Amino acid sequence: MLSAILKLLLREVSQLAKRGRNWLTSLAAERRTALRLDRLADRLRGMGIRIDILRKRMNEGRLDEPLDADASLREALRGLKEDIRTVRCQLSVLSGPGSSPRLQRAFARLAAVAEKTYAAADKLQWEIDEHDQMGGAPQAPPATRLSA
Repeated sequence: MLSAILKLLLREVSQLAKRGRNWLTSLAAERRTALRLDRLADRLRGMGIRIDILRKRMNEGRLDEPLDADASLREALRGLKEDIRTVRCQLSVLSGPGSSPRLQRAFARLAAVAEKTYAAADKLQWEIDEHDQMGGAPQAPPATRLSA
């Protein structure tokens, strides 16, 4: 009788330890995911800052020559915008009410930074077109001038 009670007690303790281990593992995974999302948001914010600096220099008139005669900068901006669009789509699928508050904050921060950086890249793309048109620079092919 005593051994049966001990076996039941040990089984309960073992199940509690297993649940605790699983909870800690999931908590650590959520933390790592949130940290990765924060690092991605920091990188995107850095790109947005660089875009704003370039726009500021361009608007101050420091650039007299065509900024993007070969359209490589506009192509890079288009690629950045496509990547941001992909990240935003993935965020909409992944984020939800079932996420922890830490993950929800990381999702929200990344979404806000992605939106701001996308808008800055789009605006710079159009301003480069205008700047190069006014300077008489050769135009990029029409397919590369369109905003995505």
